[in-house]
Amino acid sequence: MCYNFSPMTPRLLKNIISELNEKLKDGVISRIHQSDNRNVILKVFAKGRTVSLLISADPKLPRLHVTGYEFRNPQRPLRFCAYLRSSILNARIEAFEQVDDERIARIRLKKKSDGDYGSFTLVAELTGKSSNVILIDGKGVILDSLKYFSTDSVRAVLPGLELTPLPPFPPHGGGMEIERKEGESWNEAADRYFTALFKEDLFVLERGVLKRAVNEAEKKLKRKLDNLRNDVEKAGKGLDGERLGEILASNYGKIKRGMSEVIADDYTRVPPEKVRIELDPKLGPAENLEKYFKRAKKAKTAINLLKDRIPDVEKELEYIGSLMYEWETAKTEDDLGALKDELMEGGYLKKVREEITEKVEERAEPIRRYTSTEGFEILCGKSGPGNDLIIKKYARDEDIWFHASKMPGSHCLIKVAGRGKELTKKTIEEAASICAFYSKAQAASKVEVIYAEARHVKKPRGAKPGMVTVKEYKSIVVRPKPEI
Repeated sequence: MCYNFSPMTPRLLKNIISELNEKLKDGVISRIHQSDNRNVILKVFAKGRTVSLLISADPKLPRLHVTGYEFRNPQRPLRFCAYLRSSILNARIEAFEQVDDERIARIRLKKKSDGDYGSFTLVAELTGKSSNVILIDGKGVILDSLKYFSTDSVRAVLPGLELTPLPPFPPHGGGMEIERKEGESWNEAADRYFTALFKEDLFVLERGVLKRAVNEAEKKLKRKLDNLRNDVEKAGKGLDGERLGEILASNYGKIKRGMSEVIADDYTRVPPEKVRIELDPKLGPAENLEKYFKRAKKAKTAINLLKDRIPDVEKELEYIGSLMYEWETAKTEDDLGALKDELMEGGYLKKVREEITEKVEERAEPIRRYTSTEGFEILCGKSGPGNDLIIKKYARDEDIWFHASKMPGSHCLIKVAGRGKELTKKTIEEAASICAFYSKAQAASKVEVIYAEARHVKKPRGAKPGMVTVKEYKSIVVRPKPEI
């Protein structure tokens, strides 16, 4: 992780609460979301606009501030979110308070119901591992909370109990004070600082999940390949049945029903050799011969079937290698998102129902774009689907396709666009250098890159993303470069 504990300091919380009282006091809670078991977001309509107020009980990043970050939300509201909606939706904020200069904030609320006003307080305890969000009534009785703590805990937090103060605990070093940039409010500064840490942590966690998925897929395929090869070896032992059947046929007169074995002459050897062959005493001579020939036929069929499956598994392992390369080179949330989609599409990661957000943005095409010094457009895939896009959407017969030889990497494409006669070795070297850089051999001093007219590059039906067949290609050795 990028941090262990980065608390909101009492001083920062005091400044934030002061701003919240100025901007959101008398505001109405118009919507309530809970993205996970740590974060609650209140949509507050105040002074003609709606803002998002984040209350986070993240043990490492507990915080309270207005946020511009769009949290993803599950299709169905989580337990605490559902209770808050039933209790304080459309409630009016009376005040924000800080408790005894601690990392504890209270949001005092009033809600009209059946002609009467009810009083509630939403308590945000931003205290590290014990961080919590608790809703209490006007008498201080817990109605519900984000986290429950049993009566065996240092302090119990359960519906129906009176909320008692947290026991004193040693300070954790006070946390890190943040500075405001010119023109920033304290809420904006907190949002900038804590959201950056949150996104970095989220990125690391997501990378870990995806790496485990790729590794697990690779392990399963390697086990499958080993099992297939072992099965081929076992089936191969049955091939001896044809030779033994032929030896029995040439010694037919020696075989009698009831015999468990026969010492036969192998006339394929010069001079003939004696061979001990097991027999089934319940079978006659013809049936024993047929048994060995059937065993050989069954072995041949099994071997052919198994050998047909082995290349498919080897190709899939090659594809897994390209997924691992994508994981190693993933630098942004979009990169991880594209890899996650690819893993789910391939069945290597369980598909989840799409989460909803307040704002949905289309992900950019997973393709890098360059212009050569001679004015040719060069496309470079960022992922398997990006490589597929290059082949399916952008490649024309006369365009030039590139890929690092015999290793995972990006597909690249020079868009010739009718300028084939102007294409020189310089542009080919530039495209090949980019292709080499976005490959497993990025750190090498020299890389062999193959290239071919796009007409000779085909994607087989049913092939995994980015997997193609190529014929009539050439090769060039270049130094990897990330740009022209």
